[in-house]
Amino acid sequence: MTTVIDHLVVVAPDLASGAGLVEQALGVIPEPGGRHEQMGTHNLVLRTGDSSYLEVIAVDPDAQPPGHARWFALDGPVPEPTLALWVARSGDVVSTAARAREPLGPVEALSRGEISWRLTLPADGSVPLDGLGPLVLQWDGVPAASRLPESPIRLVSLTIAHPDAERVRAQLLSMGLAGPVTVQQDLVPHLIASFDTPSGPRVMTGLGGDSLSIERERQIAMDLFNLTWAYLDMDVRTPEQDTAMAQCAEASRWHWQHVGTPTQFAIGDWQCSRVHAVLGDGDRALSYARRCLEIAQTDRVEDFVPASAHEAMARAYAVLGDMDAAREQRNLAYRIAVDLDNEDRDVIEHDLGTLPIT
Repeated sequence: MTTVIDHLVVVAPDLASGAGLVEQALGVIPEPGGRHEQMGTHNLVLRTGDSSYLEVIAVDPDAQPPGHARWFALDGPVPEPTLALWVARSGDVVSTAARAREPLGPVEALSRGEISWRLTLPADGSVPLDGLGPLVLQWDGVPAASRLPESPIRLVSLTIAHPDAERVRAQLLSMGLAGPVTVQQDLVPHLIASFDTPSGPRVMTGLGGDSLSIERERQIAMDLFNLTWAYLDMDVRTPEQDTAMAQCAEASRWHWQHVGTPTQFAIGDWQCSRVHAVLGDGDRALSYARRCLEIAQTDRVEDFVPASAHEAMARAYAVLGDMDAAREQRNLAYRIAVDLDNEDRDVIEHDLGTLPIT
């Protein structure tokens, strides 16, 4: 059983200030959601992808006190709107909660209007991992994101910064998380969400920042690259892990675009091409391979990159069933590899040896 990102949560003293934060960060105003009668809260929502969304939540001043702790620690003071936590989605929330390394709380049945779900919810309203989450839910019916209008905002990646990074990684692993989520060491626990918007890349952080340092973004790009390889190395993947593999590869390439060099751009395209070839999407694999080759031919890149570009072209053509073109590209890669140093040549020749050419 795998879990995936369902939504990010901005907690706010009121919905107006929360909407202001989202508009300032992403250039879009979230739309009205509804009221949570059981919790005495209400929300705004914004779709951020095929199956994810962003939620702004605040205490509903017109609601009766719920008679128990509100979720998301909303009984305490909320001086300003903050990207505070996130919620993961599971097909079996009870099973996910049972196998989680750290307690997620009992599973509670909740609703908002006609939408209902079950959510792990500590009785005191706290959130695991020093308030960062995730909590885990299971929707009754289709996920809420699919009910929302399309949006130009796309969540690219989520980074969890925490003093005990290994503790966080262990928790996510125990929950079977699949998605473009990375973990980094930091003295202060907080979330970092990266978005693609019509106005360009945007960032929201739990510390109130709207940008990333070059070092931080480079680390995110590398972590996502390595996570992609972890998926590629699996003998068997779930459909959710296939989706996560493509998300991680494309997110890594997206982050490199802002802080990388032409070599890293090309390697990112090469990895995206490999992922889509493995997934059987020859057209997308070929598109990324062509972009990799174009960079290799027009920019100053490391010597092994042109060979890798032709290897990616060969793999994409093989998936498309054009074996003549695949063999031609394979031969070009071999010719370039001959002049590489031993280590790079071995890597290229190993990759060429895995081509599905008949």
